[in-house]
Amino acid sequence: MGENTYKSVLVFRLILKFGKVGSLSFNGVLRRQKLAALMLGVVAGVIAVFAERADAFMTGGNLTPLGYVNTYTWILVSALLFGFWGAIITTEVQALLGLLSFANPLSWLWPFVNLLFALAVGIVVVCFSKWRPNTRVSFKLLIMSFVCALLDIPLVYFVMVICLNLPFVVYIGALPVYIVLQLVPSTILAYYLVRALKRSKVC
Repeated sequence: MGENTYKSVLVFRLILKFGKVGSLSFNGVLRRQKLAALMLGVVAGVIAVFAERADAFMTGGNLTPLGYVNTYTWILVSALLFGFWGAIITTEVQALLGLLSFANPLSWLWPFVNLLFALAVGIVVVCFSKWRPNTRVSFKLLIMSFVCALLDIPLVYFVMVICLNLPFVVYIGALPVYIVLQLVPSTILAYYLVRALKRSKVC
């Protein structure tokens, strides 16, 4: 566990190191936006402490439905509001807080797994900004969420079968649950959070 925690913190440090390249902006994300993405990560991390502990209590850490919805809702929100680096900053801060608080038996793994999801949705956002900047928010969220759902196929397998050593049949049963969690509650919550944050002019 200690070695895994150390590796997870190294991932976070590496991201910060690359983030510093480019001075005050990453892909057009200004300092204020980076700080806002950081704050979203703190909010997501605080929620994750409770959500992932509830998951661990209910399932022993084998399934993480509440933590999943929390994490991927905020990834979508931050990517949409703050772009490529926003998604990475938010999810890694959230994962680091979960790691430091030992919110879930798999907390050491989330900085790696969540980073892949953040990179994917970040790339989608960059593509929209370059080629379809006027696309509706709802459509962007749907595409981003669909990409996450596709990533669930290999990554849920990696977590459940390889890391947790659960039977393949458990993965087959759990995969549709995670895909539905991604496409329905995570997407809907992200949509309303983005609207609320834009209306409040916080972001």
